[in-house]
Amino acid sequence: MSKLIVEEAPLTEELLHRKVAVATVRGRPYYNITNALKLMELQFDSLSPEEAAASKAKVIITTQDEAGIVKSKGTVMLDTELEKYPAISKAKILRSIVGDSADDQLTIGIDPGSRIGISAIYLQEELASAVESSPQDAIDQLSAMLGGIESHKKVVKIGDGNISMTRQIARMLKMKFRDSVCIEIVDEHGTSKNADTNKRGARDISSARTIAFRTGKKFVLK
Repeated sequence: MSKLIVEEAPLTEELLHRKVAVATVRGRPYYNITNALKLMELQFDSLSPEEAAASKAKVIITTQDEAGIVKSKGTVMLDTELEKYPAISKAKILRSIVGDSADDQLTIGIDPGSRIGISAIYLQEELASAVESSPQDAIDQLSAMLGGIESHKKVVKIGDGNISMTRQIARMLKMKFRDSVCIEIVDEHGTSKNADTNKRGARDISSARTIAFRTGKKFVLK
């Protein structure tokens, strides 16, 4: 996943450093947690549950059995949370680190077509990028993020390159989320010109990222 440069500065490594603690002495959970955090491109400290309880970490990730040892004013997450929806977990971690004062708008860009590119942006970070093969698969992933991520405003921007699919996705999302999600139809002309065409799906994801930062026309359910 890419670190994005937008109008507001992205979260710095200094801000993230020493804010997340992996607190388990168990080998398999430790491997699973740290592997998930590396895929999320998040820094972390490895501590015992006792050390984590005394630390200033804002997010502590541990196991169900060891959670009782951790006494923290920060957010305590279980290893099982990271397995289900990594994007939702990353959003929760970032939100816990930066607090309530930051702009927490969730913006999702979608490039519709035979391969549907998706890019989700939250707190100036790309939470997730994916390529789905069908509108229903895309809706399932989008619904999980829109329903599971805490945000004061949620915006879905869909490119107009395949207008029938664009309207299908927009309608399905609007019927599900109504006024809690703003949907825009975006002119996607030129969105794929800088994509790496040699990597499968890269063009679709790159286009979705570009679409996420364009202003579109509000979709109204009729």
